[in-house]
Amino acid sequence: MTDLATQPLLKQLDDAHLPVFAVRLSNWLITDLNASRGDSGIAPDFTESRAKALLRAAAVVDDPTLHDFARLVDSGGTAVRLALHDLLDETGLIEDEEVTALATTSAAISNLQSPISWLSLSIAAHAWKSGYPLYQLDPASPPGEYSPAGQLIKRAATFVRQQIQRSATERDKLGKKLAYNPGDGTPSLETMPNSQPIAPAPPHFRPPIPVRYPEVARETLHVNENENAAAPGNVTRNAPLTITSDDIQPANQRPVRMPEIRIRADQVPQRRPSRPTQAQPQPSSSGENLGTAVRQRFKRDKEPLRSTKLRVIVQDVQDGPGLYGIQVQVSCKGINAHVAGTTNRDGVFLCELPVRVHSGLTYDVDITWPRDLGGEVERKSVTLNVDRTEFKLPFFRRLS
Repeated sequence: MTDLATQPLLKQLDDAHLPVFAVRLSNWLITDLNASRGDSGIAPDFTESRAKALLRAAAVVDDPTLHDFARLVDSGGTAVRLALHDLLDETGLIEDEEVTALATTSAAISNLQSPISWLSLSIAAHAWKSGYPLYQLDPASPPGEYSPAGQLIKRAATFVRQQIQRSATERDKLGKKLAYNPGDGTPSLETMPNSQPIAPAPPHFRPPIPVRYPEVARETLHVNENENAAAPGNVTRNAPLTITSDDIQPANQRPVRMPEIRIRADQVPQRRPSRPTQAQPQPSSSGENLGTAVRQRFKRDKEPLRSTKLRVIVQDVQDGPGLYGIQVQVSCKGINAHVAGTTNRDGVFLCELPVRVHSGLTYDVDITWPRDLGGEVERKSVTLNVDRTEFKLPFFRRLS
């Protein structure tokens, strides 16, 4: 329910006058939309049967839905009030001044016996919103689904389905908001209550409150122009004020200067060289250094060597947390040397290895899993080259 439900358009009509308003609204819409036919011919009457045939020809609603809708609106009361409000709200008729005048005048008309033509009223209301003439709607040649006429017929069918899909509990709640309330209308002169005249507000009169105003006070001061002013007396001048440095800061609180501080070279202690801290664990080598051994082994090939980095990542699962303290050993086939160490808290072991510039070099990486993870030794071989400055070699204990 939109905010337009608070407007007292339908609240000023009781259940007996709602059909009067609906019938007059339907006649007004059909007359207005068929008036543009002009001299081209007499527009056919847009009856209830013509509207039903148009809905069936357009295949937008079936017979069981039409039967349920007819049974609902025939019950009268809240169903009729909600259907009228939804139709006026969807099409914007609730804001039209002529529709408001129809509702006001319908409250003074006696009950009509003619039933409400709901299907023709729904199609006419949506045609009024789209500005589409009714005489162009012919059941013999139904409009296309996506044409303007087909869209307004589809919206009329949606209005019919909306009424029967609403539950009884929801219908009761909404019916209380739109219930008949004769107090919402503007009262006439005969119904307005007699009230006492309102006294004028200040400053037209003063309330009878005992207040002493200065213009009528007895102690009002008076000025005598002939009164001689008193001669000013002699002004006594004292000694001028002087502020000395002793007044600002006494002698007993002045700062005392100490002798200069001199530091001789023999008083400075010799600083020991600090040991470099490394985030990565310090690799260790067995036998001679691996880099030196590789360079001595391949220097005969007359192929230059360059250094690249190998980052070994050990994790429990892929993209998971790293494992700390895992033993890692890097070796090369045919060389009696290796680089070994343990992973840091991120599960990373980083080392720098020499490789051949053109053909690269293959290294074997062995990791020893802890005893609680099986205690096995896993080996992977990786070929390094100088195309990249760093290679990553991951190890996972589990895939997921």
